[in-house]
Amino acid sequence: MKIKKFLAPTLREASAKMKTEFGDEAIILGTRVVNKQLEYGTVKLFEITSGIEDENDLESNSFQGLLDANTRPEMDFKAELSKVSENINRKKDQNSLLSILDTAKIKSLKNDSKLTKDLLNMAIDNLLHKEIDKPIVKTIVGHLKKSQQLINDNNLENYIISTIASLVSTSNFELEKKGKPKVVAMVGPTGVGKTTCIAKLAAISKILHNLNIGIISIDTYRLGAIDQLRIFSDISNIDMLVAYEPGDMPKLVKQLKDKDIIFIDTAGRSQKNSKDLEQTKYFLDQINVNETYLVLSSTSSTKNLFDIAEKFKVLKYDSLIFTKIDESVTFGNMLNVMVEFNVPIIYLTNGQVIPDDIISADSEVIANMIYTGKALA
Repeated sequence: MKIKKFLAPTLREASAKMKTEFGDEAIILGTRVVNKQLEYGTVKLFEITSGIEDENDLESNSFQGLLDANTRPEMDFKAELSKVSENINRKKDQNSLLSILDTAKIKSLKNDSKLTKDLLNMAIDNLLHKEIDKPIVKTIVGHLKKSQQLINDNNLENYIISTIASLVSTSNFELEKKGKPKVVAMVGPTGVGKTTCIAKLAAISKILHNLNIGIISIDTYRLGAIDQLRIFSDISNIDMLVAYEPGDMPKLVKQLKDKDIIFIDTAGRSQKNSKDLEQTKYFLDQINVNETYLVLSSTSSTKNLFDIAEKFKVLKYDSLIFTKIDESVTFGNMLNVMVEFNVPIIYLTNGQVIPDDIISADSEVIANMIYTGKALA
């Protein structure tokens, strides 16, 4: 197999370079975001590692090994899309709990240090400052106390981040072709970015994974909503249909039966308007929706997020998407909602650029964001 890496400022450009050199038969082996140092500063580039079969090596062990390591690469949407989120330079081995424990054990043997009352109080104040709810802070402190003989002021932060990561629940997008499309609905209050999320995921699915995508919009209430999505679909060459009545849904899904994924864009609804929520539910109940994502703004307070998450339970959402992390100053609210409602996070968005500014959820990344207060660039 011939393997090559393609770098470009956007996923679309990197994908175009790959197709120009390798053609449509190219297999995507990995994607990530890298930071490259130039004379005028650091720039973010998207890297696609791609391979193409070499007829001379078709029977070689090395080729077979690549196939074994990347089972059904064109189908493993979860693994490929998850790698889009790797836009930070982290070393998981160094950040893993085992590595932290090993380092801590060595330091404890040398210094005989332990978790002092002052260190513990400092940690509690810091966690509360991150707007993490008190019951969760109590849980984190309980974990710290279990390892107090290994903790000192040099490794306390690592222990806290690892403990937070253990509380963060994430999910992945999985696609298994069964002769019919997977239907994914986005629900949430007004102004959180549902339509933009769909555009990002649709573009990534089509550009990087050559998946056949369809979109159904039931957002006929917001001025210009359909026009916005239609312009995107025209540019991206993605089929888009509009449901004006609940009864339209089955026939529209039937029209898109040849698609791999159908994204459904719902109207933004206030959690205080139960009738509007029931109307959205009525639309979605007409078809078989495989997954429903509740889209929330990370800039909202915990109290507001709790209210939204509670009222939107009527729509039976499976996962959470937090948007606008580039605009938020604290991220403890994300942990609060996830723990309170026992629902995993599947995506984060950090800007308006399509399709670049979306990240598959990762527990270590989210834990670092929560503790440091620094969003991904």
